[in-house]
Amino acid sequence: MKSKEIAQFRKNYKAYTGGCHFEGLKLAVHFDEKDGVKKEGARWNQDGKFWWMPEKHLTRDVHPGIGTVQDWLNDNKMIVGPYGEFNKNDYTVNLFDSGNNHEYTEYGLHKSNNDPQFKVQFFFQEDVAKFIPTGMGDLETEYYTKEDGQKRWNECISNGYNRVVENS
Repeated sequence: MKSKEIAQFRKNYKAYTGGCHFEGLKLAVHFDEKDGVKKEGARWNQDGKFWWMPEKHLTRDVHPGIGTVQDWLNDNKMIVGPYGEFNKNDYTVNLFDSGNNHEYTEYGLHKSNNDPQFKVQFFFQEDVAKFIPTGMGDLETEYYTKEDGQKRWNECISNGYNRVVENS
């Protein structure tokens, strides 16, 4: 983000309360703030030209009694959302099991040929999109950030998939 975009982003900032189920959190950082986030463990993404904070640093105390790195990032209105690959482990996979209490919106993506069909669940409060292949054997469930899940959805639509209402 450029300086004006960061300023606008911060005017409308809402504290990030979702868990971190990916490699880390993407940040909106001005040039003069880079040393501060770097000191707390942030990394620079050269391709995307942005800073991100690895998940392992988020719960560390900034200073005793002040709060965690994630609290500090929220106080400074820097968290854009999740970054990187999904941390696929027993905890996160079970966390996003349909039987748990996380609120999600579910859609179907179908194509009339032999391509995989998908149940797509958007866990908006946790910034997770889950693509569940149906009726096509042993294809793996895919997990994405909400932003990347929207891109994946759009790719499916542009490749001839249709959104369908799932029967309850």
